[in-house]
Amino acid sequence: MRTLSTEEINFEIDMCIGCDRCMRACPVPLSSQVTIADLNRANISDEITPIVARFTDECVMCGSCVPVCPVDNHRDLLMLSLKQRLGISWDGQVDLSKAMGHLPPGWDVSLVLLCLREQAIFRDARLVPDNYLLHFVATSDILTLSSGVELMREGEFGRDIFFILDGQCEVFSQGTDQLSLPLAVLRRGEYIGEQGMLTGQPRSVTVRAAQDRTVVLKVPEQVMQRLMEVSPAVQDFFVQLSSARAIEDMLSRLELFKGISAEDIHALATQASIQRVEREEQLFSEERKGKPVRETFHLLLDGFVRVARKTGRSEHPERIIAYRQRGDYFVGGLDMLGDRRAVTVTAITRVTVAEITRVQLKSLLTRYPAFKERIQERVQLYQEANTAAHSAVFEPFDPEQLQQALVNTSSAAEARSGLHALVSDGVVEGTEVLVIDLDKCIHCNECEEACERRHGQSRMNREGMVVGNMSIVTACRQCQDPVCMLCSRAGIARKPSGEVYITESCIGCGICAERCPYDNISIVSLTEDENEVQPASWQRFSRFFSKGFGKERGRKVLPMAQTPAEPGPLQPFVNDGLENLRKKIAIKCDLCAGYNNQACVQACPTGAAIRVNPVTFFGSTEDILSRKAR
Repeated sequence: MRTLSTEEINFEIDMCIGCDRCMRACPVPLSSQVTIADLNRANISDEITPIVARFTDECVMCGSCVPVCPVDNHRDLLMLSLKQRLGISWDGQVDLSKAMGHLPPGWDVSLVLLCLREQAIFRDARLVPDNYLLHFVATSDILTLSSGVELMREGEFGRDIFFILDGQCEVFSQGTDQLSLPLAVLRRGEYIGEQGMLTGQPRSVTVRAAQDRTVVLKVPEQVMQRLMEVSPAVQDFFVQLSSARAIEDMLSRLELFKGISAEDIHALATQASIQRVEREEQLFSEERKGKPVRETFHLLLDGFVRVARKTGRSEHPERIIAYRQRGDYFVGGLDMLGDRRAVTVTAITRVTVAEITRVQLKSLLTRYPAFKERIQERVQLYQEANTAAHSAVFEPFDPEQLQQALVNTSSAAEARSGLHALVSDGVVEGTEVLVIDLDKCIHCNECEEACERRHGQSRMNREGMVVGNMSIVTACRQCQDPVCMLCSRAGIARKPSGEVYITESCIGCGICAERCPYDNISIVSLTEDENEVQPASWQRFSRFFSKGFGKERGRKVLPMAQTPAEPGPLQPFVNDGLENLRKKIAIKCDLCAGYNNQACVQACPTGAAIRVNPVTFFGSTEDILSRKAR
């Protein structure tokens, strides 16, 4: 995406024939009230009506307008130029009516701003102006809590972040004896929940109000992301601070760092640099010998990676020797520890890794001899792991697991093949996976039909990847880190129990479907457009090879869903009239959220269809992986 020059804008508008196909293809509900002539006029003049300004702000830059243009105009770039010309919506007037209605007695907006300025993130008014904070408050919720009321619960999913404006909150974690262990007390000027917002992982602690009349600002993820967009300094602050907290917590739990003082671990965590790696991107390669990366300790904070070594053969140039995940680390291959053998590490999912250099570790190696011995011992274990079919794929690396794997190498090739399929296709990334036991399945297709009866359209395809005697159904797996949830309109959300579902805010722009790496989200038209101009045959043919082709299945009318206040199925959403303007919505499996059973599992006559947690199921069923994949 790039900004068009004035000459380019004039050229694009001169080429436009005013057919309005782009507006008909636009998923934003407001597009039915805006013509292409209105947008063209706004691009080259000061005649910008309020509805055009609102539409420009609501445009999600999905690109639906581009392929339907008969003269190949760059309407997306024109919208980008218009967005930049109108500026940030948070620069405009703020509607504080909602916030005023939830203020505690004796509070006003100026006092809320004063309390927010006590937060380290917001102290510099040059980086976060008052108007930004006012919009921040207006689009968030002010809560006044009684003592004992929970803000978040350990193990549940949530992406809201909480700023303590007044009072105190207690932080707890569940111990091995199932009792709550007090960890900290949060006071005015502190916050909690940023880790869930940034990573999508379940909450690691429980937080409760410790005093009556505790005042908290509950900020939805989309509002926080919007503030990060308009004020990058906020994003830098959050990422650095939350990553340091995660590193410190992880290092303190690792047996490798046992015996090292909390002060030294804190210093190490704050000095570590954070690297974010996208799918299929390398963290480091064995070809990069002599580079500083060989002197670095890598700690995985989130995601899965594969560890490989080059074979020197043209057919199979790489041999995968291990998979690693959150909490694992890399010591083998580091020159500073004496292992001269290099490895190539590639991200399978989005990965966050902490890098600690030799200089940062040197003082610990000198002052803690036991720490140095443990690192050298781990290097030796990593070298031995090359002969194992897998290591630490489903659980953090354990020497006992390694020894067991070394014993059972008779079917290593078959086990490795099934294991690679599970990881590369993202199965182990999920939290709820629908699998079918092919020894019991009678191919009646009742699971798909039951899904369609309940939801109006099937959200699954029973045919999928086969490992052993198990078929991994093509349906949403409720990933640990759902990349589809980066929705600026909050059209996709996650319940505390983990179900990822489509909300009433969805407009069917298709961005979540494009982001899903496993094609488990479809876009469905709500209405039939009889006047829609069909593309030419050559366009339909060429589109067959385009990314995302085939994701729009059917044109059945489906009700939008909202989270019910009471147990039961999700209810049709009724709003202020935009529902009648809505053109498309996304559909995906949400584990039948709101029902007391899952239609696909309930309908299976033989019990072949079951929902499993891949970590537990495949990790404890090695005989499945040892069978030859069909």
